[in-house]
Amino acid sequence: MSTIDRIRNRRIAKRDARAIERAMSAAPTRAMRDELAIFAQRQRIF
Repeated sequence: MSTIDRIRNRRIAKRDARAIERAMSAAPTRAMRDELAIFAQRQRIF
């Protein structure tokens, strides 16, 4: 994997993590937060 690929992957992972964090803070119910946590674990963000 080239250096550019690693930088690109890291940038994408950080962007996805920020999106999940925003969704977690905006989720109105515990069930929605649980669903987001499961999704994040599948995506290996957390």
